[in-house]
Amino acid sequence: MINIRFYQDQEGYFKADAEPQYQLLSQYFESEIQGIAAICEELLAAIKEIELGDRPKIEGIGNGLGLKLTAETATIWSEFTETELTLELSLADFKQALESCYKFCDRG
Repeated sequence: MINIRFYQDQEGYFKADAEPQYQLLSQYFESEIQGIAAICEELLAAIKEIELGDRPKIEGIGNGLGLKLTAETATIWSEFTETELTLELSLADFKQALESCYKFCDRG
């Protein structure tokens, strides 16, 4: 399980904090999810399709970070860094973090 905390900073911006090895995951939530529950819902629906075997994978690039989901893994990478930054984690861990984010975003 990944320890990740979602909150709004003093200016009201959506933030995500995780342990240093999961920094790219925090960046993904901040730049690509941006605290929007509907984006969480879309990704959770795509994960469900992958888990059911209705879809082999999903892959795309957002505001600067890419995401690839397969039945086993979630891979996040940065499109704009000189050195290759990549984080690979289990699909279950990514889903758990996404569900936590959704609960935070949908609480209002």
